[in-house]
Amino acid sequence: MKSKKIKEAIDYGDYPERMGRNLERTAGSPDSLYGSNPAMGRGPQDVERLIGERFKKIVDHLRRVTNIQDLSSGQVQQMLFGEMMNGFSRIVQIENRHIPALKALALEACIEETEINPNWYQFELSLNANDINTSKFRFSPEEESDDEEQETSQTGVEIPSFDIEDLTPQEQLELEKHKRNIINAIVQGAAKKAHHIYEKPEVKARLDEIDPALHPLYRRVMSITDFMYFTMDEMIDRMSQTGSGVIGQNYLDQADGGGDEGGEDEHPVDTKIVAKATMFPVLCHELIKGIKEATARHGLPKDVTMAQKVMGQTDVLSNEPIQLRMGPELYEKLRMLLPDEMFLDENKGLISWFEQVLYEIPAKEFLKIISNVVSADESKNRLAQAKFVEVMREAMTLKREYDEYNDDEEDDINPDDIDISDAFK
Repeated sequence: MKSKKIKEAIDYGDYPERMGRNLERTAGSPDSLYGSNPAMGRGPQDVERLIGERFKKIVDHLRRVTNIQDLSSGQVQQMLFGEMMNGFSRIVQIENRHIPALKALALEACIEETEINPNWYQFELSLNANDINTSKFRFSPEEESDDEEQETSQTGVEIPSFDIEDLTPQEQLELEKHKRNIINAIVQGAAKKAHHIYEKPEVKARLDEIDPALHPLYRRVMSITDFMYFTMDEMIDRMSQTGSGVIGQNYLDQADGGGDEGGEDEHPVDTKIVAKATMFPVLCHELIKGIKEATARHGLPKDVTMAQKVMGQTDVLSNEPIQLRMGPELYEKLRMLLPDEMFLDENKGLISWFEQVLYEIPAKEFLKIISNVVSADESKNRLAQAKFVEVMREAMTLKREYDEYNDDEEDDINPDDIDISDAFK
């Protein structure tokens, strides 16, 4: 008999490596978190494409790091898992001798990476697993009220169409949830880049001064971790449902004395970004995630009650695995469509203003823009590019007005001059 080759939904090309079967099913499900999102114009096919492209990049990177060209066998993966665990233990041993220096480097590197004005926030950093507080996690979506459930059943809402003109409150809530899920994926994608911030030459040089063993350990452990996130998917998903084995945490808190002191022209800091982790690359991830989450607040509904409902349904730990797998590719596609002008030296710091303006776009229009970003159709990509030029112009205006209002007080801040004592609590 002739054997029939089964066509796989995810395009692996000539790669022998495969992600976990459960992850493959989730990516291809129209009922999944992103398979039902209007920003995925082709539904699960777009999700599969994003996750598949991300997986192949991770495989390529791990091949370079380990010099193993076929990572598909169970024996090889078990060997890598053991190396990852041993490397993690070694990292913690070394880092425990250099915690203040590593926290200082993490803060400086992440401020430089995100191009934020460091005077906008307070920072509190921890490199201690015992400081991670799982009680602050929301593990699953909050239950809808009886009124909301009744309205859902009456309207029969599943996926709001872009063509809907008059939305019911429940339909608007659904759109806002979809928007928030996309923003959360973008935030996770930006933060995931920080896992490898140790590769930046200036960061590597500082790490080598602290301990030359750290950089090669980070390089292997984090590359294996990325791979295992796709191949050991069931274990990762279980951990996200219970909080067991969590190695990082961030949250936004009220700043110490925030809003209670200073005159109206002094712009007191009102937000503290708290980032905790068990090792330096994860601390950078959590810190950048916190910085990006602070900006992402501009994407929430203006109505406080609806904003709370949206966060209660979307900002849950169990959603993070799929966001970490898909988000980096979504973030990269968005970045590739930004105007070249965004990356000029004179526009350093503009990205935060750009994100603020982008996230403030109403949910229906925002999701359509992201649909154009995600699309494999270059004509739709160009529509997103054109919109991003408009967003950039508005962001430049906001930034200029802010800088003029503050005269020269907050211009050209040098991270070397930042007082980071609050980060070492």
